[in-house]
Amino acid sequence: MVAPQGYNITCDPGDLYSRKCYTTNSSGVKEEIIGYTNNGDPISKGQSNSSWMAWIPSLTTLNQDGTAYQPYGEAGIPYTKTGSAIGAYMPSSGADMQDYYYINEVAPGSQARKMYNQRTCSPLWNTFGCKTEDGGLQTSPSSKESAKNKSLFKKIFGSENTQWFVPPVVGGVITFGILFAYNKLR
Repeated sequence: MVAPQGYNITCDPGDLYSRKCYTTNSSGVKEEIIGYTNNGDPISKGQSNSSWMAWIPSLTTLNQDGTAYQPYGEAGIPYTKTGSAIGAYMPSSGADMQDYYYINEVAPGSQARKMYNQRTCSPLWNTFGCKTEDGGLQTSPSSKESAKNKSLFKKIFGSENTQWFVPPVVGGVITFGILFAYNKLR
């Protein structure tokens, strides 16, 4: 049997703007299309084998022969800390917006992505690779923060306001005190 050419898309009856369309995966199961990539490849709701996922977003694309296949297989489209690995995609006309709510707000990892993209961390938090006010990732205090901390140290202890001659003078006083105490004990 020869695989059919194209995406193998079927649609429910109805008008163009509210009907649902489906693509058929390699197992012969229909998957509801929820959007399209900028190249026109359909993204559908694939069946999940995990108890913690309601469904997985699957990409269907064409190989060099024009036959539809799903490059990510049963795992679905991978997601990174900034979102979908294939970038943003356009919702299909019959897609339910609850599907996008699920991907962005409910699906495992969605809140971690949201926190990464929106939360700004204090440099004093015990975290690694946290986004700071400067817009980048920070793994150590910046020179501005180091200068601020040094000035705070100066205010509290005043130890950095010393002149160049103070250490030798302090050393001399200590040496004199030791010699004086030694002579007195003899």
